[in-house]
Amino acid sequence: MEEKFIQIFSGFSENYGQADMQRLEVDPISKKQKPEYRWAQQRLTDDAYKDHLIGTKSIGIQPCNEKNHARFGAIDIDPQEYVDFDRKFYLDKIKEYDLPIIPILSKSGGLHLYVFTSDFIPAKIIRSFLTNLIPIFNLKPDCEIFPKQTQLTKDPETGILKPGQFINLPYFESKKRRAMNVDGTFFTLEQFIKVAEANLTTAEDLKRITDDMEVKSMEGVD
Repeated sequence: MEEKFIQIFSGFSENYGQADMQRLEVDPISKKQKPEYRWAQQRLTDDAYKDHLIGTKSIGIQPCNEKNHARFGAIDIDPQEYVDFDRKFYLDKIKEYDLPIIPILSKSGGLHLYVFTSDFIPAKIIRSFLTNLIPIFNLKPDCEIFPKQTQLTKDPETGILKPGQFINLPYFESKKRRAMNVDGTFFTLEQFIKVAEANLTTAEDLKRITDDMEVKSMEGVD
């Protein structure tokens, strides 16, 4: 199970993000406590994933790897950005359009809408696909989409690839930030792995789905 989780969330391997739960900051708006986010400054290893699943440390991954490819991406829906935020609305849209999207609770209480591919494909294809979903979900044009970078650049002084931005992984302690079914129920880690594998897509799939969405959105239009 751990091996499959690692494979599903593979990305940039030279570094990974970490949420320091020992250093909590208070959000001036929501008044909620937020951990300090930072890069671990060390290579991503299987042990880091395992530490995340057992709750030793919360990690985040940059989906775009060193070859500018990715195998997962997500739309980050912040509930504070939408006065009428309703999880059911997004779940219904996923069902209506039969999308290979898996909604997962975020740390803020919002949703991360994930898509997973069977292999690494150009990161720009995943980002483009997710960008095309913005109108369907009635999201703001500037909502966060991961991978944020589809082409990593090198630091001009050190020549080392700059990692960009990471997204916090789900299933911290194997039970927090869980995935949701379209009926609103939650998936265990084991169930999530099976659902993610059943919804793996390809670059061709994403193009076909995008075309189908366009046709559906034009139904009844003169």
